[in-house]
Amino acid sequence: MILQQLARDAERIVGGEMPPPMYDLKPVKWIIDLDRSGAFLGCIPTVGRETGGKRRDKGKERLVPILSRKRTVAVVPQLLADKLSYTLGLPADDAREQHAAYRALIESCATRTGNPHVQAVAAFLKRWTLDDGAPARWGAEIESNDLITFRVDGRFPVDDADVREFWVGYLANTDEDDAGDASQCLVCGARKPIPERLPVPIQGIPGGQTSGIPLVGVNAEAFESFDLPKARTAGVCSDCAERFGKALNRLLAAEDSHLRVGPLVYVFWTREGAGFPLLEFLNHPDPDAVKRLLTAYRSGMPFTAVDEMAFYATALTASGGRAVIRDWLHTTIGGAARNLARWFELVRQVDAYGEPGSPVGVFRLAASLYRDANKELVAQVPRALISTALHGDPLPGWLLPQAVNRCRAEQDVTYPRAALIKAVLCSNSGEKEDKMTGLNLEERRPGYVCGRLLAVLESIQRQAVPGINATLVDRFYGSASTAPASVFGTLISHAQPHLAKIRKDPTKKGHSEALKGRLEEVLLLLESFPKTLAIQDQALFALGYYHQRAASRDAAIRAISDRKAKHDAQDTITEEDTTDVQ
Repeated sequence: MILQQLARDAERIVGGEMPPPMYDLKPVKWIIDLDRSGAFLGCIPTVGRETGGKRRDKGKERLVPILSRKRTVAVVPQLLADKLSYTLGLPADDAREQHAAYRALIESCATRTGNPHVQAVAAFLKRWTLDDGAPARWGAEIESNDLITFRVDGRFPVDDADVREFWVGYLANTDEDDAGDASQCLVCGARKPIPERLPVPIQGIPGGQTSGIPLVGVNAEAFESFDLPKARTAGVCSDCAERFGKALNRLLAAEDSHLRVGPLVYVFWTREGAGFPLLEFLNHPDPDAVKRLLTAYRSGMPFTAVDEMAFYATALTASGGRAVIRDWLHTTIGGAARNLARWFELVRQVDAYGEPGSPVGVFRLAASLYRDANKELVAQVPRALISTALHGDPLPGWLLPQAVNRCRAEQDVTYPRAALIKAVLCSNSGEKEDKMTGLNLEERRPGYVCGRLLAVLESIQRQAVPGINATLVDRFYGSASTAPASVFGTLISHAQPHLAKIRKDPTKKGHSEALKGRLEEVLLLLESFPKTLAIQDQALFALGYYHQRAASRDAAIRAISDRKAKHDAQDTITEEDTTDVQ
């Protein structure tokens, strides 16, 4: 279904009329200028003059021929727009065969079309030899993968209709063995020849080759069905494959239509321009925009004026030299907005200092489960998060042990990890999304209370031993979160001398009683210490620890602020009294 939709919407996705068959937009970095006789006039870079001169700019995009098969060990020239080794045969020791095939293709095109511009290119190539020293002699620093095309008397031969027709015919003859018997195309439903290879490789998928990877590829008989070789098992005609291939490539190239998260990439599109900043919500959510989204969600009002417009999303990864569709979605802008609003309710959490936290992007949530997300992140994690954000599905339970184990490994609970733990717990338990966003003094589940207790004991230790490098949490978080009964008796007994030390410090007047009161308050919620905690209770432990620590920090900041305000007020009163006396 999603391939059918891509093929239907291809014109809108590519921004107008579809490129001609076996043509597409590619960055062309160099133009070799010739006159009508094929005499060399100059070699002009498109970078800097026409594209702003960015360092990584590969050149101005032009409609040029594309290949119907990937280059591996085979020599496959590309008509009138190819890289250095094919166009000029450089470096000389390695590229003679490639350049010979390219010249033969140009001469064949010139002969069959009679096009004077192509004949000029053929004449140039016939006269030019490796001894000419180009491109250094031209003052051009052409890199090996730069695309080079020709301009003859101010006109680009690749734009001529007869050249385009020749290229399609040439590929059809070259791939004649690939053209299968007519069969029903699974995309358009018409009876057409089914090729062995899809014509447009998909480019821009993380982990895939830069030249592109096929959406359908069969490289062994074990994967074939009904004696149909290679891509014929998929039953997609060349026309449909070219349409959805070009559409996917355009979505993957545009900044506002795809989102990369580790090895996964999502592409998004609508039938018309929607003006809905979906990528911003998933990638770097703006707090004000999220607030407006949540306000509309809670009031039942539409968030956009195009709520009923169709909205599509597809997730892709690279696997074994192929592109894999991991997920797809068909909904409306309004449906996506409502699911996003619920998603931000699910991940809403106080920050480490007890204040309402800023909205978290998908990558930060996924990365919180790993030591090094850039190396270790797997596609299933962001796919699960985005699926919940867009589909409204519950978060999978297997995220919980990953989050719990990461907390135990780091002896810490970070803001994005606390948000993710809360989201998993709420989406699977049926609890309201606004629960567990901050300290819950009424929560009596042992896991949560034990987490709070560990945070209180840590506060006592920090007050008693200022500047301590490794607290009891660094030593006992793992055992306290899995087997509370084995450690909490010892930890509580060690807290008593710490409280006595705080009580004796004149600069911390009242701190001891406050901490002792908080400790007793938490202990009253426990009938006994559990011997072990299951995964869900360990997740509650992490939240309890995080919430209590955030609340303690918030209380400390408020106390300092109150003392400062009181001190400032006292200074003001003293100054006024002095003025009255004078």
